[in-house]
Amino acid sequence: MQLTSGYFYFLMNQMVKSKFFWVIALFLPLTILVISCNSGGTTKNTTKIEYTTINYPDSAPDSSTFVTGIRQVNNSTDVYITGSYAIESESYNGTLYKGSIFGGGDYYIFNYPSATGSTIVKTTPYGPDNGNTSTNVQIVGSYNTLESGDRSFGFFYDGPITATNTGWHSINYPESQLPDDSNVLNTIPHNIMNNIIVGNYDTLSTHANAFIYNTNTETYSTLVKLGSLYTTAYGIWWNGGTSYTIAGGYSNESTTEASVGYLVDYDSSTRILSNWTDYSHNNQSQALTHFEGITSDGAGGYNLAAGWKKDNILGASFVNIKRTSSGALSPTATWIDIAYPNALTTTANTVYQNYCLGVYNNELNPPPGVGYNSYLATIPVSWYIFR
Repeated sequence: MQLTSGYFYFLMNQMVKSKFFWVIALFLPLTILVISCNSGGTTKNTTKIEYTTINYPDSAPDSSTFVTGIRQVNNSTDVYITGSYAIESESYNGTLYKGSIFGGGDYYIFNYPSATGSTIVKTTPYGPDNGNTSTNVQIVGSYNTLESGDRSFGFFYDGPITATNTGWHSINYPESQLPDDSNVLNTIPHNIMNNIIVGNYDTLSTHANAFIYNTNTETYSTLVKLGSLYTTAYGIWWNGGTSYTIAGGYSNESTTEASVGYLVDYDSSTRILSNWTDYSHNNQSQALTHFEGITSDGAGGYNLAAGWKKDNILGASFVNIKRTSSGALSPTATWIDIAYPNALTTTANTVYQNYCLGVYNNELNPPPGVGYNSYLATIPVSWYIFR
């Protein structure tokens, strides 16, 4: 079963050989039957959220579109949107869109170039950003080869939006930095902004280890919540200077699922983490929560895309978190639940301004690469900006 490019997709695809996979796989068939009926406890009238399907152009009936990331193009009104376009399990292409967030722009295919001795069968781009020149784009993600099977390799692209065979860089967490000399099984870069990349890697003994990579210095750092079973890093926002804010999730000691979402500040010069703050859906600790993406809210705070699980129900939310007068992250968030009308499942994968993007489907257990659609949800600014 294949889900989206968000957290549960990551667990299903990158932890298939671990015990975490079986936890997710067992509850998913039960969940999608009831997700469309869940209100998630939101206090907002979610019927006022505007939803638009944003599939790859001329999508075939047996295809799927997976949106993964979004970023403003320099100072224009255009955006970059990364994703994938799949036709069953026969074709799986990475894509980049450039244009208005409401459509009408151009799509480009972004597949990692094959080298001698390898056949690329799948490319999954994530988190786009503006490149080091006005005409370049930066994209991170992962790719799979026919020869490597389930193993995923990380990449970083810095080049023109019409992808060429140049500009691609391999990013795989170095085994030399592992304390137990273990083998790195998968490296999944999730997001990039201002030359700082965040993502995850798996080893033979551990899963969902978060890392930070500086493309300028070509150095890796780990991001770990002490006492957790694992930590993920999915979103990053550049605040200016050497200041960044990272979003993701971690497990507590009593569960093998990502039980707590978090934000943490990061200084790229000192590599110091600060202001670690935990969050749970609707500010209720019993909900398993994970942050997928982060953007500025334009007023000193942040908007985030989130996934959650509560009472065996999976859900998605648009989240706003503010800074306090002292500069700390507010421990209380505003949660607005997302549910594409009449869909069986809805995910929140990425966020930009007051827009949340994700994936939905209307089928029960569709075949791989079939029946998944991407959407744009427009959230009324007044719901969160003045709270």
